[in-house]
Amino acid sequence: QEFYQQEEIIPTLQNAPFARYTDGLPITVPTEERVARMLKGTSHKPDELIVFHEDHQVGDRSFQMGNTGKKDEPVCFLPMKRTATVEKVATIAVMAGCEPEFLPLVLAIAESGGGCGDGRGGGGYCVSGPIGREIGMNFDVNILGPGNPANRSIARAAELMWRNFGGEIPSVNNCGVLGNGLANCFPENAEALPPGW
Repeated sequence: QEFYQQEEIIPTLQNAPFARYTDGLPITVPTEERVARMLKGTSHKPDELIVFHEDHQVGDRSFQMGNTGKKDEPVCFLPMKRTATVEKVATIAVMAGCEPEFLPLVLAIAESGGGCGDGRGGGGYCVSGPIGREIGMNFDVNILGPGNPANRSIARAAELMWRNFGGEIPSVNNCGVLGNGLANCFPENAEALPPGW
């Protein structure tokens, strides 16, 4: 636990400490047993590289920073242009408090850039399809608030990917002024739409 809670001093943050591996909050230590359990949530091989599974339109900034968006090309996690494997994503999912059945969504976020976007990070993720109900996501009021383990831990995994895979450090390679609290992950409630929508 002490290893994962390490901090480093960032001089450009007026010597404020910054969490080296986390979002500044306690995490679940990703032991080999916990990561193996998490990997049961996917049929992908642990050493499989995270790649684009179809052609994606990437913005100019994202393209300039290393992502081609082409099918089967590795996803470069920004801003440091690092790559990751399925096992590394599973490790992040453990740290974030996810359950194995959440891993397909965490992998989908990784395949879209892992919470990094074009290097500025943050944001929200809308889950479409039946998986949201299957894993117990909150579809009603307070979907962006605390309390629902699936909504929160999946979003937190995106933040941890940005930190660990992207190498994000405020005022060093992320110059966002205020930042944002926690990424959000919420399900689309298609069943509530009127007929023919």
